[in-house]
Amino acid sequence: MKGIRVEPEALTAHAEPGLTWAEFDDETQAFGLATTGGVVPTTGIAGLTLGGGIGWLMGKYGLAVDNLLSVDVVTADGRLQTANTSQNEELFWGLRGGGGNFGVVTSFEFQLHRVGQLFGGMLVYPLEDARDVLRNYSEYTVDCPDELTTMVVFVTLPDGPKVCAIAACFNGPAAEGERVLKPLRAFGQPMADQIGPISYGEMQNLFTEGFPPGLQNYWKSNFLGELDDEAVDTIVNHYARVPSPTSAIAIEQMGNAVRRVGDDETAFNHRDARFNLLIVGIWPDPADTDAHVRWARGLWEAMEPYSSGGVYMNYLGQSSDEGEERIAAAYGAETYSRLAALKRRYDPDNLFRLNQNIRPM
Repeated sequence: MKGIRVEPEALTAHAEPGLTWAEFDDETQAFGLATTGGVVPTTGIAGLTLGGGIGWLMGKYGLAVDNLLSVDVVTADGRLQTANTSQNEELFWGLRGGGGNFGVVTSFEFQLHRVGQLFGGMLVYPLEDARDVLRNYSEYTVDCPDELTTMVVFVTLPDGPKVCAIAACFNGPAAEGERVLKPLRAFGQPMADQIGPISYGEMQNLFTEGFPPGLQNYWKSNFLGELDDEAVDTIVNHYARVPSPTSAIAIEQMGNAVRRVGDDETAFNHRDARFNLLIVGIWPDPADTDAHVRWARGLWEAMEPYSSGGVYMNYLGQSSDEGEERIAAAYGAETYSRLAALKRRYDPDNLFRLNQNIRPM
């Protein structure tokens, strides 16, 4: 199900759930349009959107769910229903963050935005400079314009060195982007400054090579309120001991347009978090699983004191691995209770359960 219809005058797109973000972006960018989508283009539009939808355009346009106008969904009783702000409003609320718990979405309608040439790329620093870089980054991102979305990544370069990199995307004129990013680029002695004019497609492909197919994966995540000195030291020290050159840590900047949506407007909440921490264990040999899982879980446990509470639902594993308490933590008590009541209404027998499962109550 990979159909898509772009309506450039209405600034909307009707898209089927089998599309990846690369396929979606190819069609919308043909008209100079885009909406907030995932930062790895092989990700499917359906799963990412239903869980929230972090992406490079979220500072100005919000999450993917904040750009969702309407859905067609087949519920557990076999009925095809339309959900939006005027039809099946409570179901529409739950689908915007509640994942695949309430039905199978067969069509998404997205709000599109005019997105042309961007100004962005990466600043790369040696790991030994990471503490100073992170502290400066935390201060710099306190008051960013909506047009700028950033993240920090800890990765290992192909030739061996461990590095700390800042990825930045400015959705606006290059001259303004150069002015906004000048203080960040002037800090320290980067090994490489790869920031400049860049297309949206190139920005979306920035991390593609970091997620090759066929490898083992184990992820852990938490939202963060601040990056104080102790949190910074914990992250840097832990990455210095990373057991695999393909494993990584990402610190994603939240805020701006994401924060301006009310907590009760969508099932995705936790909108007050400044950052999202993602710990990505990736390795080739299944026999090494225990060591890599211990590394990822070790950092996650060490960072729990700095969590702002909750976890991004799209970064959770299956219910059997995470446990029901972690699923509930993705929403908070009040939102989870509302979602459980919605589940009872649309899926009382828990047909849709092979997911980050919300049990009917």
